Amino acid sequence: MSLWGRHRLGRSGALTAYMSGLEIISRSMSVATSGPPTGKRFLYGNTWQYHPRSDRHSKIACWGVVFDFLRESPLLRSHVAAQKVAIGINHPMRDFSQNRTKNLDLVICRASAVRPPRSRNFADLISQYTIVLSDSEMSMLRNFPPLPVAVPATVLVAMEAKACMTEFVKARPRLYDELNSSHLTIHGDTNSAIAAGFAMINVAETFVSPIRNPWSLSEHEAVVSRHRQPLDARSVVQKILELPRRSGVATAGFDAFGIAVINCPNDGRAVSHIEEPLDPAAAGLAYDDFVVRLAQLYETRFAAI
Repeated sequence: MSLWGRHRLGRSGALTAYMSGLEIISRSMSVATSGPPTGKRFLYGNTWQYHPRSDRHSKIACWGVVFDFLRESPLLRSHVAAQKVAIGINHPMRDFSQNRTKNLDLVICRASAVRPPRSRNFADLISQYTIVLSDSEMSMLRNFPPLPVAVPATVLVAMEAKACMTEFVKARPRLYDELNSSHLTIHGDTNSAIAAGFAMINVAETFVSPIRNPWSLSEHEAVVSRHRQPLDARSVVQKILELPRRSGVATAGFDAFGIAVINCPNDGRAVSHIEEPLDPAAAGLAYDDFVVRLAQLYETRFAAI
């Protein structure tokens, strides 16, 4: 057994590395918080597992992906140990051709010479985003070389994570546009960078929306939205499948994309995830395959840095 974790049989029957990211996402999003990691508290004293005005869910997703990315890629671990790479949070990238700037959730980068006086690292983000790890995951994290949070110089991997939790018909075009602009901005800034996209799709039949409940939930009964599942969630997956993906640097599109199907009623019950794809055409975007592709691309593209 590898130092970096257990293994299991994949869909093809081959022995594959066991990923923790979906469990980390589900476990961490099950915890309701009183406000975004940085910013004002939620209105009316409510606590939420998911809130559209907070980016906590996106940061949890990116953190989980990087955790498994570190497990899967010996080259990335060696680059971190040699202090060749760092991560950046909410890093602005500029599409030169369109003169458009967009903040990416998380980037893996060559760090600039400028270091903040109180440097953070990857492990420090656990408390900031209220990430919940198992004992084995915490032990594994301690075995990783420290991955600093720094000011990016050259971006190697840029990741954007989005969620679609309710009002699926209205959300589909917005989700597509936001994700599509991400890979265009990443490659418009740095064509050699790996553009990674990640989408969390909610399959819960009911959902308590923070927008539809503008009052204290301790004093007022919650308005509960109802979904037609799995049809609503599947329609979003089908829209995501329209996003361009690329197999080389000569074309436009995401280099790697992953979809997580979660069950989040947003009413205090535990969040869970579903491993089976909602659409057979999305099987290649399963979480494990997404992380493996990221690692393979990284090892191929950045072996010489």
